[in-house]
Amino acid sequence: MSEAIVTVTEQQPHRRGRLGPLGTMAWLDLRETLRARWFQLYVLGFTSLMGLFFVFGLAESQVMGFTGLGRLLLTFIQITLVVLPIFVLVTTARTLVGDREAGVFEYVLTLPVSLAAYYWGRLLGRTAAIALPLVAALGAGALIERLRGGEVPWAVVLYYSGLVLALTFCFLGLAMLISVVSRTQEMAIGLAFGVWLALEALIDALLIGLLVQERAPVESVMAAALLNPLQAFRTAAIALFDPELTILGSVSYALLDILGQGGLLAWALAWPTVLGAGAAAVGAFIFVRRDAL
Repeated sequence: MSEAIVTVTEQQPHRRGRLGPLGTMAWLDLRETLRARWFQLYVLGFTSLMGLFFVFGLAESQVMGFTGLGRLLLTFIQITLVVLPIFVLVTTARTLVGDREAGVFEYVLTLPVSLAAYYWGRLLGRTAAIALPLVAALGAGALIERLRGGEVPWAVVLYYSGLVLALTFCFLGLAMLISVVSRTQEMAIGLAFGVWLALEALIDALLIGLLVQERAPVESVMAAALLNPLQAFRTAAIALFDPELTILGSVSYALLDILGQGGLLAWALAWPTVLGAGAAAVGAFIFVRRDAL
């Protein structure tokens, strides 16, 4: 990041004037991410995945009643659900603590860039860098299907794009908070993996399984599930193509009675965004207070 900050003061004064401190930091973080090897492999992996789906005829297959582009999108979004959270946490949790270890903050304090602009700029730049390739892959899949003469559920494509943005922002907010409170990069990675494990395994499987075994009220089971952004994401993705949520079994009746399909879809967009924004805001408060003292 040191090279990017030097660019702010020496190489791009005209861009700094147009964008302001926040926009400049977001642009520089985006540009730095685009040059990173991990990001190039990330983009290559997801674009290749979408291409392989078409090459092997996944759009023409039928599994559990899902056919056409809907089948392809549902598979893609489920893979994204597995890969995206841990990828975002591990790559982003080291960001600020790595800058601290490298002595970047001392240099930042000499620039006309506030710590708040530095923090939020890095968050916004990383959000764009990680979410846009996934949204582009979804759009490319829809466009290819359209060119092949197939039917494209554009509303579903747009909603899935919103889900990807919400999930990305959620875990980026959590990762930035982890990066602020961690003292070393190793600690940040450990905490990031712990958060992912808790959401993926403990809350999603063990806690819900315990509630079911103890015959807890249906509302308690649903609350534990939907407060987990991963489970909310997964349930909403399925609900678009299976409005009755038959794949979830008997719990689907209570879920649809209480929230309905529209409420479930809205919750899956709103809750991860609110959770990510809250975590990011707490991280920003700690970051500015700690490093300003």
